[in-house]
Amino acid sequence: MNSTGFITDLIEWIDNNLEEKLDINTVAGRAGYSKWHLQRMFKRQTGYALGEYIRMQKLRLSAERLANSGEPIVSVAISLGFDSQQSFNRSFKRHYGQTPGDWRRGGMQPHMMANRPH
Repeated sequence: MNSTGFITDLIEWIDNNLEEKLDINTVAGRAGYSKWHLQRMFKRQTGYALGEYIRMQKLRLSAERLANSGEPIVSVAISLGFDSQQSFNRSFKRHYGQTPGDWRRGGMQPHMMANRPH
């Protein structure tokens, strides 16, 4: 399989496993490459660092869940592997420009949900 197909398959696997422990070591182990080589291939193919892509996708999924469910914010944060609600809040606000609570209360902008890298 060429590197384009490999990275496409890897992205699909990541997107289907966002609620699992996904760090660079785990993904590299699954991919069968050293983490350094995998990160170079991933960045070259997607334009994103592997860790950045995983974080963006977890935040995208969290935004969808916050908008479409009554699940507590802390449950969303923990289920997606954030260490605490505070770290989740910081990451979410940095990415979307507002807190998860504000997002849930209707402050979300439609164009923000389209912030998907592929």
